[in-house]
Amino acid sequence: MITVIIDKERREIEASSPMEALEALCLPPDSYLILRDNIPIPIDEPLSDDDVIRAVRVASGG
Repeated sequence: MITVIIDKERREIEASSPMEALEALCLPPDSYLILRDNIPIPIDEPLSDDDVIRAVRVASGG
């Protein structure tokens, strides 16, 4: 189980990568930056049990 923090909500899910975590939460992967220990990690980075990641919504505009 990993913990995903989105805004102030904490969700515990089964996932082996940030991509799997976003898919499990029905979140579009191109709209979120994933952080572990406040450091951005790749979407395909392997995750371990008890990892805590933060999903930060990103947007750009013109």
